Amino acid sequence: MIRTGIRGMCLFIFKFLLIVLLIFSVFCLIYIRSGVLKLEYSLGELDKTKMEHLKERKLLLAKKTSLTSFKKLETSLSNNNTFVLPERIKVIRVDKQKRYMPYKTSLESSPLPEP
Repeated sequence: MIRTGIRGMCLFIFKFLLIVLLIFSVFCLIYIRSGVLKLEYSLGELDKTKMEHLKERKLLLAKKTSLTSFKKLETSLSNNNTFVLPERIKVIRVDKQKRYMPYKTSLESSPLPEP
């Protein structure tokens, strides 16, 4: 016998919607996984560029340090007699907030050793 009632029609619609929902959820799962994989690849590429930039930063910092070393400054400026390096003990700082009163910034307790 064939069921031809409202209950049989509702059961048929429910099964159809359940199958459609299952197929839709499988495609959504595949789409989400592919998105996650793309995100992981882009994070890997960003990590590689970050490492490259950190290496470049270290190299530039080392280059800057070597260019601004006191020995190079003294040798390059010793040829030119117009510039004199001040002694570190006599260096002072003027604070603008305290009515232009000078404050010592030198290292009196532990002076730097002469190179």
